[in-house]
Amino acid sequence: MFAENFKKYLEENKISVSSLAKEIGIPQSTMSNWLNRGSKPRIEDVVKICDYFCISVDYLIGRESEESIIVINDNKTYTAEEKNLINMYRQLNSKKKDAVIDFIKWQLS
Repeated sequence: MFAENFKKYLEENKISVSSLAKEIGIPQSTMSNWLNRGSKPRIEDVVKICDYFCISVDYLIGRESEESIIVINDNKTYTAEEKNLINMYRQLNSKKKDAVIDFIKWQLS
């Protein structure tokens, strides 16, 4: 389950294994072994990946469904409205997600 979820997050976030490896300090070869050979990551590496993607360890290893996850990092809290926005955003297809991001960027400019 880990390898499938890890691959999914790489694809959804349009990031390569090599780019992620550089970002979080895990060798690319190690990540490739997880994806291609079924080797298991160390818990410290799983935590780094989860922190990068703002997902829970339980989701990444297949213990809970994505819908129930809201990861709060950097001592930030989210209002009910913000949580609702996240849930609605996750229901969109890739093209619509891009449109939402473009709209937000336009609003912020």
